[in-house]
Amino acid sequence: MSNSSQNNELEKISFFLRKKIIEISYQAKAHHIGSELSCIDILVALYFNIMNISAKTPNDKNRDFFILSKGHAALALYVTLMKKGFFSEDYLKKEFLSDGGALGGHPDKNSQLGIEISSGSLGHGLSIGVGIALANKKDGNPGKAFVLLGDGECNEGMVWEALLFASHQKLNNLMAIIDYNKLQGFGSTKDILNLDPLKEKLESFGWNTKEVNGHDIKAIINTSKELFEEKNKPSLLIANTIKGKGIHSMENKFESHYEVLDEKKYLDIIKNYQ
Repeated sequence: MSNSSQNNELEKISFFLRKKIIEISYQAKAHHIGSELSCIDILVALYFNIMNISAKTPNDKNRDFFILSKGHAALALYVTLMKKGFFSEDYLKKEFLSDGGALGGHPDKNSQLGIEISSGSLGHGLSIGVGIALANKKDGNPGKAFVLLGDGECNEGMVWEALLFASHQKLNNLMAIIDYNKLQGFGSTKDILNLDPLKEKLESFGWNTKEVNGHDIKAIINTSKELFEEKNKPSLLIANTIKGKGIHSMENKFESHYEVLDEKKYLDIIKNYQ
């Protein structure tokens, strides 16, 4: 498949998964839609190009690991795993947010389903990824660890401790990605706890750091490859995104973090989703 054809195919997958997020969120009366829409292009780039992960061999010791540290974006992960073949759409709709279901509002560890960790309280995912990368490096395993963080959870001190430790250990088999949509649970990141200048801060912690348009799948793939060319540092991708991306009424809206779709808004979104 040519690069152009592959890019077109990945864009189609992203479009499809965005629509599924809207549909399933409406059916389950779920929120955090804006957070899921801001990171779905990142997940498509990772699962359908960058990472070595297969539903046929979910426990392969040489596989790459994906850690969803911003666990409230669980549905974005679930629809991606569904498309990757870990489970069916029927299973997702049955188990998502159902009483006793396997697919909760935050993911619960189930490697057979492609879910590597349980996540709830924010700020822990990078430390887990660091542990996986360090173990793989010591054991000589080729697998890499990929961690997706929200910008709001970068307020947590544990994140910065993990950044220091990973740099000290020269974990060149680790990539962290920050979904930098600049909105968090109580407002804008600039007003709550300003992260800027983010790139300079991360570089000062010893990480090989690049910025990218987090909705440009081709750019995410190419920039990730460039980052891994650095042999002595962990990699960090600042993905500049838009909360609620793809749904005009939700884009860059703080409310999309909590909004539950009513029938009128759902039908309007689906009608205009082209």
